[in-house]
Parts: sequence; C-alpha cells; structure tokens
Amino acid sequence: MESQKIDSRQLFSLMFLFQLGTGIVTRMGMQAKQDAWITIAIGMFGALILFFFVYLQIFNRTPAIPFTGILVKVLSKYIGLPLGLVYICYFFFVASINVRHLGDTMGTYILPDTPVPVIMFISLLLVAYACYLGIEVLGRTAEILLAAMVFFGLTGNLTVFASGIIKLKNLQPVLEFGWLPVVKHALPLMIFFPFGEIFLFLMFFPYLNKPELVKRTGLLSILLSGLGLSWTFLLNISVIGIGAQAVEIPLLSAVEKINVGHIIQRMDSIVVGTFAVGFFVKIFLYVYAVLIGLTDIFKFKRYQPLIFPVVLLIFIYANVLAKNKVAYQGFFYNKMPYLVGFPLLVGIPIVVLVIIWIRNFFGGVRANIQK
Repeated sequence: MESQKIDSRQLFSLMFLFQLGTGIVTRMGMQAKQDAWITIAIGMFGALILFFFVYLQIFNRTPAIPFTGILVKVLSKYIGLPLGLVYICYFFFVASINVRHLGDTMGTYILPDTPVPVIMFISLLLVAYACYLGIEVLGRTAEILLAAMVFFGLTGNLTVFASGIIKLKNLQPVLEFGWLPVVKHALPLMIFFPFGEIFLFLMFFPYLNKPELVKRTGLLSILLSGLGLSWTFLLNISVIGIGAQAVEIPLLSAVEKINVGHIIQRMDSIVVGTFAVGFFVKIFLYVYAVLIGLTDIFKFKRYQPLIFPVVLLIFIYANVLAKNKVAYQGFFYNKMPYLVGFPLLVGIPIVVLVIIWIRNFFGGVRANIQK
C-alpha cells in the first residue's frame, strides 16, 4: 500500500462530500412524497448503526490493510482473492455509472451543445490526474472543496428564505400513510445510495494517520451529511411540493424560483457547483479504490501504471453502459440496492466480521489453555 497519509479533517471532508455531494442533486426517497426528508433521516440512522457495529469493528481488528486484503486474510486466498476481484468490479461499475450520470446531466442542463463523450473524457482526465497525485493531495483539496460546498449551502438557504417561497403546507400531511412506507423507502438509502456506499472507505481507512479517529470522523460525517440531505429535501418539498418526485433534480427546480428583490435570481450556479464537486470526489474515490484494490491483490509495487488502462476502460464502458439515463438510473436506484448493495455492502462484511470474532474467540481460548 502507498505510504501516503491523511488526517482526520481530510478524511471527514472526503466522507462528507462523498455522501452529500451527489445525494443532494438526486430525488432519492421521493417515493415517500412529502415525507422524503423523514425517509432520509431514518436511512441516516440506519447507516450510523451499520457503520458502528460492522464497518468500524472490521477496521478496528484489521487497521493496516484495505478491505480486499482483509478478505484474503480472513477467508483465505482461494475465496478472498476472487471475492476481492468481485468488489473491484463493483467499484468499476459504480465509477462508470457516475461518469455516465455526470456526462448526461452536464450535457442536459449545463453544456447542451457539448457531446456527452467529450464531457466524460475531460472529467476522467481530471480524475486520472488526481489519482496520479494520490489521496493525500485530494484530501487537502477536499478541505477546500468542503468550504466551497458550505458556502454554496449557506448562500442557497439564505436566498430561499429571503425569497419567501417556502410553503410549509407542502410538507403536510406528515406521515400521511403511516410509518411503513417511510421505513420501506429508507432501506435502500441505508444499505446502498448514499449512506451504504460509505463501505468504500474500508479501502481508505488505513491511510488515516491516527486510526483511533476513524470512529469519530465516520460517525460525524454520516450524521452531518444525513442532516444536510434531510434539510435540503425538506426545503425542496416546501418550495415545489410533492411535484419534486417528478423532477430529475429537485434542488435545481427549487433554486430556479429564487427571487430576492428582482436582483438575485436563478441561483443555478449553486447547484452546478455542488454537482461538479460531489461527482468529482465520488468518481475519484471509486477509481482510486479500483487502483489500490488491484495493487493489493496482485502485489504491484505502484498503482500509477494502472491509471491509464483503468480510466480508459471506464470511459469505454460508460459510453456503452445504456442507451439513455432512464435505463441505467432505473437499475441503479431500484434494483442494485437489493441485487448488489445488500450482499456486497452488508451481507459479506457481516460474515467477515463474524469469522473474525470466531477466530479471536478460539484464539483466546487456545492461548489460555496453553498457559
């Protein structure tokens, strides 16, 4: 593994932007209509439980190696190596989907005259350069990007309130159909997008210079990003009503209504900035996970020679992924949480943790007998 290290502030910045940056410009949880903000809050609390009782426990017992190495150590090379390759394929697939999503959305709302492949190619060039520099450089960059994100958020909130476009009646009735639909729609948020994806950081926790700070940093990032997402969707619904479920980017529709004294209007740039920052961080982290995963499994000395072929393959796959965004987004949000997210992000980590517990228990018993 590379010798680069990041501190807790940089890890927090990466984790916060990873969860909030892309989630904030989607319509996740909108199946619950005006209760979407409650759904997100429940998903956040579920993710806190999953992080504390599963991911954190795995890291505390194997703090020096990424998850691909943990699989080999716990399950043997005959099971761990193939399973590690499955996770690398998963990272590759999600990176490709995010690249395609970025290209399609930028091409639709921001650069309509620019071909989508060109947008994806330029984005991947930036990601490739960031990967070459390493996670330590991006960690420092993430601190700056987080400050920009906070500025965008505060500006957006202030102008929404100043415009007087909030209608609290749009949030009513609260829990119109009871708790069951809300909890049901919170499940994919907890086990997959956006909170369940925090599993990815089992590949990056070994880079933290003070491993004992993982617990505080991880829990705080999930809590604050979850509250930020819940608050943002509450504002979106209060501004545009349950019609937000029919809009691809509810946040964009909400800020388009901003009008402060006929001077400050259409703060679209806030959404564009948020969108660009969030997707850049997420794509980088998934691509970087592919690189360090391959380096760990095949015992390469350096990951840098892998950057070009991996990024090229992601570019090719992102182009042939699907005919349109409706096709791949339908699979990503509706089927992938259960077909891929639950087994890979919840099931296997729990099995790995149980095996670690069993080995530690019997190892302790054997040591006592020898004494």
